[in-house]
Amino acid sequence: MQILGPIATLLIGCLIGSIAWQQWQVARSKLRLDLFDRRYKVFDATRKFLAVILREARFEGSHLFEFFAGTSDAEFLFDSDIVDYLAQIRTRALNMRTHQKVYEPLPAGDERSRHVQAEHDQLLWLGVMFQHVVRTLRVR
Repeated sequence: MQILGPIATLLIGCLIGSIAWQQWQVARSKLRLDLFDRRYKVFDATRKFLAVILREARFEGSHLFEFFAGTSDAEFLFDSDIVDYLAQIRTRALNMRTHQKVYEPLPAGDERSRHVQAEHDQLLWLGVMFQHVVRTLRVR
């Protein structure tokens, strides 16, 4: 009878430990699911923005705003390399748009050709990066 008390205490302790471990696993899975949902929003906003650029070779202010809004939480969800990558997309898209605005009123010539080439280079980079988005923003 005296041995049953410590054995019961040990069994209850093991049971409580097992339940705590299972609760930790459930909480961890829920966190991963919540992170997936939030990360997917960043991925989707990036994919949509790049798709517009590649389809039309230009974008509107509303597209840029949607991209900003959709990726604003990225610094809390991803490592700095992903945040830097998103900043590069913004910068290159804005550079592309700037070159478009500069060359549109220019007559044919060397200056216009330089801006057209610079715009083309930015567009090519964004096109190559479109495929990279899927690999880079994948939930780990």
